[in-house]
Amino acid sequence: MLRAVESSLDALAPTVARLTADSAISAAHAMHVVVMDPARDARTPFEEAILAERSFGDVERWDADYRGYARAKTRVSWRERRSLRTLLAKCPERLRDDDIRVEGAVRNGGWIVGASGAQPWYDHAIATMAIQLFEAALAQARSGHGDTS
Repeated sequence: MLRAVESSLDALAPTVARLTADSAISAAHAMHVVVMDPARDARTPFEEAILAERSFGDVERWDADYRGYARAKTRVSWRERRSLRTLLAKCPERLRDDDIRVEGAVRNGGWIVGASGAQPWYDHAIATMAIQLFEAALAQARSGHGDTS
């Protein structure tokens, strides 16, 4: 599974680069993605359940802690087992005082992926694309038409 995730993040890299090159989308030209392990039980502590992380862009030039923001988004989504977009729109009462209040973590199926570095709607889109690529890579591996497992 980790191999499929890593190869999917490699495939996503050109899209992230193109999007974050646009200052209107990402002023810092940055992106960090956190992928939770869908095989882990919801009671697994957050840090132990991280399957993979990837930074895109020149980390040395980042103007903020996008890794920290991505982790904060993902941590809330992991705890609540919901996408942040859903939490913010439909059940904001579930948020704690110190929770981040911006979308960018997506839950789809067993996957939870958080992203930060761009406008929140692009963070959400990138997390969604990552999940879809993971699913495609795993389906490809199961089909016997390539080794991305």
